[in-house]
Amino acid sequence: MAVILRDIAPPIREVSELGYAAVAVYSLLFESAHREWEYSRTKQNCPRDTGGTTTWSHKAIAETLKMGKAKVIQSTDMLLDAGFLQVVGRIASSKGSKHRIYRVIHPSEIKAQRAILSLFDDPPSMRNKRIESQRRSFSHNHEEAPTAFL
Repeated sequence: MAVILRDIAPPIREVSELGYAAVAVYSLLFESAHREWEYSRTKQNCPRDTGGTTTWSHKAIAETLKMGKAKVIQSTDMLLDAGFLQVVGRIASSKGSKHRIYRVIHPSEIKAQRAILSLFDDPPSMRNKRIESQRRSFSHNHEEAPTAFL
């Protein structure tokens, strides 16, 4: 789904029901997704479809907003479960750790996103944690396998 966040106001009042930290995290991610589109437009003189995505790590969000990493993770999980964000993938950082690529759901599509989320048994935050733990155990097991044969 392509999302271009321009000429639209973020739904801050609705996000505020999730708490002050969620508002801060959402505002940063919304602005970042919007600026990604603006940056690509000025760099190539035509808009590139960035899909409303942003690649901030939880640590970077925490440092920028002067809050704890655990609070950032809790806030992103609440935003995922409420249909304001979506995880579309993971990307390796410069140090090799993986962090999530978030898509900010366009305000006009939040209702549709919530309808989709209601079809699943688990909320998105739980599914993402399960996926991340499976990937960690998979990569951990494959790293250890060659040394077991020595």
